[in-house]
Amino acid sequence: MELFKLDLTKVKAIGHDGNVPLGTLQILLENEDGNLEIKSVPAPLQALEGIKLISRLAEGERVEVPSIPPLSSQTLLDTITMIDTESLRCGGSSNVAAIGYESSQKVLQVDFNSNSRYRYFDVPFTVFSNFLKADSMGKFLNREIKPYYQYERVD
Repeated sequence: MELFKLDLTKVKAIGHDGNVPLGTLQILLENEDGNLEIKSVPAPLQALEGIKLISRLAEGERVEVPSIPPLSSQTLLDTITMIDTESLRCGGSSNVAAIGYESSQKVLQVDFNSNSRYRYFDVPFTVFSNFLKADSMGKFLNREIKPYYQYERVD
């Protein structure tokens, strides 16, 4: 696990729009002029729940999180939440129907409009995040993913 140092002094509040599987996390920030502005990032609802737990821990509260037995690698792959491209910035794709990501295994899953499904392996989360924000899903896939990551067709 990689750890990141955080400076959250400019973060004043965080909220989520409640859309699933992928909604918008909104962050109220104090900018350099002292004014407040809202920034938005795509994120699942669980991201807000995790942030709430972190906040409670930072305030010294004891937080009990029930342990969940680990899922098998195959179960994780079989339960990837797919995001319809029509709900993304690009507003849909003539090539890509939906995309999903399994973070613990770094697997990107792509459903094509032709009803085929492919998995791409060892894809960093930053690549998936940029894919979500792409103006053209097909161009991004052909330029940034297919040439660099091993893949398999899923039946």
